[in-house]
Amino acid sequence: MSFEGEETDMFGHRKLGGIGDQIGASLKECSAKYNNGRRVDVVNQRLGYLVRSGDPDALDSIVPMAFGNLALDLVVKKQYGRLVSIHKGFYDTVPLSSVTSDKKVVDVSKYYNTQRLRPIYQFDGAPLFIMTSD
Repeated sequence: MSFEGEETDMFGHRKLGGIGDQIGASLKECSAKYNNGRRVDVVNQRLGYLVRSGDPDALDSIVPMAFGNLALDLVVKKQYGRLVSIHKGFYDTVPLSSVTSDKKVVDVSKYYNTQRLRPIYQFDGAPLFIMTSD
């Protein structure tokens, strides 16, 4: 079990989390051994914050767990330079260049209800997840 820090809530429970930080640091530390002496930078994202847009729902626990497991599968298979993604409604992987090659912009007024701080859910054949391009 990994704890984010020493701070506790009103019941004395410490906040869980931070395992991604620990794994990222360990991967960076041992990367030179497997990369001809060159250390590899590791980027880690706390998926709970990335996925959640308002009150958490079932997807807020399913998607981060799936992303984490799929990312670990990439490491095990030695498929580097790829990112776990959702592509056309399915879990997939894409090259890192797909997110670094040009600026991505989300049309907030089209996809989000800013009053409720949630996506706009219209079930007109749209994919399960919001795509940033039409």
